[in-house]
Amino acid sequence: VQPGSSDEIVLPIPKNHMAGTHLYHPHFHHSTAAQAGGGAHGAIIVEDPPGSLPKFIEDMEEKTLVLSLANPAKVMRFEAWGHATLKKGKFWEQQLWRNPVYPDWQWDAVSGTLNEHSSLTGDHLGIDPHVYVNGQYIPKVTLKENKWYRFRFVLAAIEMRVELHQNDHSEDQAACEYQLLAKDGIYLHEAPQRVHRISLVSGSRADVAFRCSCGYLDFDGCTATMNFTALWQPMGVGGLAPTVESSTYKMMHVVTEPSTAKSSPLEKFSVRRPCYLADLRDAKVPRKNHHKFEMPQMYPMILKADGVGTLWGHEVPPSLLKIKVGEVQQWKIRGIRYHPFHLHVNPYQIVNVWNDPYYEPGDWHDTMLPTSMNFATVRINVDRFTGKMIAHCHLLEHEENGMMGWIDIQGKEGTTWNGAKKLDPECYEGSFPGPPTPKPPFLWR
Repeated sequence: VQPGSSDEIVLPIPKNHMAGTHLYHPHFHHSTAAQAGGGAHGAIIVEDPPGSLPKFIEDMEEKTLVLSLANPAKVMRFEAWGHATLKKGKFWEQQLWRNPVYPDWQWDAVSGTLNEHSSLTGDHLGIDPHVYVNGQYIPKVTLKENKWYRFRFVLAAIEMRVELHQNDHSEDQAACEYQLLAKDGIYLHEAPQRVHRISLVSGSRADVAFRCSCGYLDFDGCTATMNFTALWQPMGVGGLAPTVESSTYKMMHVVTEPSTAKSSPLEKFSVRRPCYLADLRDAKVPRKNHHKFEMPQMYPMILKADGVGTLWGHEVPPSLLKIKVGEVQQWKIRGIRYHPFHLHVNPYQIVNVWNDPYYEPGDWHDTMLPTSMNFATVRINVDRFTGKMIAHCHLLEHEENGMMGWIDIQGKEGTTWNGAKKLDPECYEGSFPGPPTPKPPFLWR
């Protein structure tokens, strides 16, 4: 879509598409970071069919929170690369973003740091990263005490991951609880799961049941602050991802109004799943469908499959793999500690990840960045769609620098995997047929 023009896009949603929270953003290569990371993104909600959820989840009031990690320093660097003059092979003189305090900003082309006459400038110049919520700076959200709400979080950022957590300081009067329902638009196999922090990387989504309570003497209600911690971990050192930069600040004020409502802890539940999301952990995957993906510690930013890959520059590179539609793939991904692995078209299920507090075996994702270990094993049900399936690092600056590739899905369009029903007899191919059959109670004998 050209500047100043518009277009209408029609997206037919398959009848068996799982309900969930999704993200849209522009994906014009070499401009994605500046555009999506600069705020051009939003949420798409595929609504739950009636009867597909327990009533206590279905009745929750919803709040959609589109998070934009605005990072002016990164955008300035892109602008310097595109519009400025390279001096002495190292420094770009900033032509735009003039500031009366620092009129001669320069970017060190090697380290990516901001300099003033070759001296590193101080912090707090108004260019620190900040998370905006639905375009607002530290907004206020008002809740009823002890009432459960469903928060739908969506994040886009250029090159930082984010952790959401409650303020640890004493001025917080409200105690707030997070119960994870779904990630990347797919319900957990058993929900909810209590978490103390919500880990998001650019492109991630999280559906969270959220409630706050006040103390016995807070008759007029109470308040809390939801903070964000933005972490810049751009490169790997061995299997680690050292934090180069970290910022913690307020993201949102939570005002809790007094209420006489009583709420109980949430019960565990499981949803009936479409067959393309049948649990693959017990699936038998042919050896020919086992592959290894690798993302590098340092430049050049090449995504490799089975040892082969090409930097994605201005020309489309050869495909990384040729695979068949209607089959299950198993991929071991290395480099995932410092490069969030993002896959288009088909989600993947984690079958092996080591001791991570947020990513667990069985969870489904299309973007993941574990914080515990540098590798993970995932499985993909290559369902229905043929053609190009894009894979890339979802640190958008890394993607822009070429860490992207595509997988050629071959075969007959519409083919589905015939093993799904064996793993999950209640999965469905068409429209949602109704809630799962209740499990009989356990009988002592």
